[in-house]
Amino acid sequence: MLIFTMPRKATSTTEKKPAAKKTAQAFLFFNCDGEKSEKSKNVFYNHEVFCDTGAGRKALWAKIQEELAAGHIQIAEENKAAAQEAVLSGNPVDAGQYIQFGDIFAVERH
Repeated sequence: MLIFTMPRKATSTTEKKPAAKKTAQAFLFFNCDGEKSEKSKNVFYNHEVFCDTGAGRKALWAKIQEELAAGHIQIAEENKAAAQEAVLSGNPVDAGQYIQFGDIFAVERH
């Protein structure tokens, strides 16, 4: 009688575990009322999604500048640098606190 055994995998205590997968995000910019009510944020009016990439963040900042130039939103002069920093290298959602008549939401991207 022949007995075959499967080779065993060598176990190591130093074997690395796979890193937890980071959830991909995208950002939505909304024009809204002064209270930033959900009812005033219209996805059919603001239909752009900005990926969480360097190019996506630059495009989001360009959209904010466009809305600012058109007079649709307001950002106090002393808060413009903080808003830009949040969008380009921080958490873009945090920039919403500096924007009047506009807001930014983060959504998961699959």
